[in-house]
Amino acid sequence: MISNKLNELLQTFSSTDKLRFHKYLSSPFFNEQKDLIALYELLTQGPPPGKTEKMGSKLGLWKMLFPSLPFDDVRYRRLHSDLLQLALDFIGYQQYRAHPVTPKIFLLHALAKTRLDKHFNGVAKQAEADLEKSGHQDADFHYFRYMLQRRHHEHMEFSPGKDASFQYMEAADYHLDCYYLTKKLEHYCDMLGYQNIRSAAADIYLFPDFLTQVENSPYLKEPSVEAYYLVALMALHPDQEAYFFKLKALVEKQAEMFRKKELQTLFIHLMNFCIYTKINNGRIDYYKELFALYRIALRQEIIFDNGELDPHHYKNIITTSFYVREFAWAENFIQEFTPRLPKADQENALQYNLAQLYFHKGEFKKVIGQLREVEYQTLAYALGSKLLLLRTYFELGEEQALDSLIDSFNIYLRRNKFMSNENKKQYLNAVRFTKKMAAVAPYDKEAIRKIKSQIEACQAVAVKKWLLEKVDAL
Repeated sequence: MISNKLNELLQTFSSTDKLRFHKYLSSPFFNEQKDLIALYELLTQGPPPGKTEKMGSKLGLWKMLFPSLPFDDVRYRRLHSDLLQLALDFIGYQQYRAHPVTPKIFLLHALAKTRLDKHFNGVAKQAEADLEKSGHQDADFHYFRYMLQRRHHEHMEFSPGKDASFQYMEAADYHLDCYYLTKKLEHYCDMLGYQNIRSAAADIYLFPDFLTQVENSPYLKEPSVEAYYLVALMALHPDQEAYFFKLKALVEKQAEMFRKKELQTLFIHLMNFCIYTKINNGRIDYYKELFALYRIALRQEIIFDNGELDPHHYKNIITTSFYVREFAWAENFIQEFTPRLPKADQENALQYNLAQLYFHKGEFKKVIGQLREVEYQTLAYALGSKLLLLRTYFELGEEQALDSLIDSFNIYLRRNKFMSNENKKQYLNAVRFTKKMAAVAPYDKEAIRKIKSQIEACQAVAVKKWLLEKVDAL
């Protein structure tokens, strides 16, 4: 039996990680226990043919490791514990090596205390070159700059007779302020953003006149400080839309200044401004801005992780393209980017979103045929497909099919234990209003006006825009 903690950790390793960890274990510098190499190989490569069943027990695993030794539970547990610790050390070492400047910063700290000026200067030049090569000027850039200038200052202090100027201390202090202000603004912006989606608020302390002092400081010229400063102003003054457009221009024109993770965060702030602050408050024109943001994010591959497109972004991009009636673009997007979704999502995403495309183009007969190809592997697709089919039957005037689906959809929603009450209410209300519209007599204008006012007053209802369009058509 394998330790749960060890097993869970090893399952997160990619094939490349597994090969590298094997080399790590094989190095006497990191590991001198050959038994750990044997255990790791057994856990990752599997047992010899015919001995698979023994992997499920402590004794079986022990016998494969030590055929001639009696079982020793203490030693068995120690082996798993030691291998787990080495695996964690390996992950930490990988992270340490992830940025080329990090090892050099630690090396400079050691060299600063020596009088090996040539060695120190050589490593410092390499670190400078690595920072310049990246082209980034985000928070991490300022942190590494601070550390590098700090190491220079330490080296001067340990070298009597050297120039006693304060240039390195001053430079270190400048970049420390840039790092601090960027991170402080980032935390503050996150707090402002969470207010839109969470009931609890983070307690972030800002010293008096914080934003005013940032505005009047020399640090505002730094892209990382300016970007989060604009995010804060955009959140605090939603009616002053110039902040949105200025931030959008900054991240588009100076994208190379930020690491991908930083760009993702800034784009989420921009997208949330479009959705929560503008579109949800009736500014439908901001669908065009949201669509433009998504096109920038696709072009610069901002919303991809390890080459894969997040299914949440994929869905939102398609929905937004429908709102701005970019149907040809949407069809090309579905064909081009569906293969870049995680493998398990690709088939359903392709079939369902083609059905959505046909619906928005008014090709309702194609919708029904397309939805037959969708397997409801996830709740999102199950709900989306049923709701899309409901709307399609209404559009086609298929009364019998619509009545049958309304009944079955209601039962499905009420019995579903995986939906939140709020989400369930949105779908139930959409079904309820669709049923009312289907049943109302076309000459009963008062009843139609009543249905419309109910839809307008309802806060929790899916496809509200479509429902209002249909009741107006009545």
